[in-house]
Amino acid sequence: MPIRQERSTLVVFYGVKAGPLSPDAESATRKLFSAAQALLADSPEYLFGEWSIADVDLAVMLNRLILNGDSVPPALVEYAQRQWQRPSVQEWVGLQRPPL
Repeated sequence: MPIRQERSTLVVFYGVKAGPLSPDAESATRKLFSAAQALLADSPEYLFGEWSIADVDLAVMLNRLILNGDSVPPALVEYAQRQWQRPSVQEWVGLQRPPL
């Protein structure tokens, strides 16, 4: 939850950046990276061997950090970028959103 609270999807869809992460959010980020790297160890393309909506969910969480300028391991940046390029994800990202 600390990552979601401190890194809103506003950075993903509107480019609104936030300040530094709190110690709680930094701890949560380390846990996220550790879990993601463990799940992707055998199949760096997808979390569970083939694409699922869980891959998009993880990519959104990673992009909350990446697009804010936070440090993210290069392999996870590459993973998030690959997920973001899927045509269905690009269609979703490109949907018209109301102005802030």
